[in-house]
Amino acid sequence: MKNIMLDKIAIVSITALFLMACSDSGGSSSGGSSPAADEQPEPIKTQDLVAPEGFSFNPIDDQRLIVDLSGSLPSRAHLSVYSSFSEKEDGRYIVDYGSKIIDVPLTNGAVDIEFAIADSLNESVVEIWLYDGSDPQQKKFVVDGTQWEWY
Repeated sequence: MKNIMLDKIAIVSITALFLMACSDSGGSSSGGSSPAADEQPEPIKTQDLVAPEGFSFNPIDDQRLIVDLSGSLPSRAHLSVYSSFSEKEDGRYIVDYGSKIIDVPLTNGAVDIEFAIADSLNESVVEIWLYDGSDPQQKKFVVDGTQWEWY
């Protein structure tokens, strides 16, 4: 009977030690101090925030595209602007047709259009399609202002 009682005490002791070990959140039990649960850093107030000069929360940039090729294009042509493309070895571009930003007809080889782009866009390709089945004319624009021109 005494052995059974000692076995039960041993099991209870081992179980208690196991539970204490499992409940430890990984902190050190070497007597180091931990911050009190109710201590929190001082909150930042909106009036304390400072944005850099010229910063805008607006992720959109307004652009203007002016194309005037009236002397070199037939009366019917179509213009498309793409945000995603790759360059081939011959200097031509392969555009991603799913990235089309603008799709407008040219009137007598000219168009003047305002549009919006993501402020993260750095480059774009403009294509002018003729209705004779020829390859499109292409021009790459680096987005560094608010106006693109093709004369």
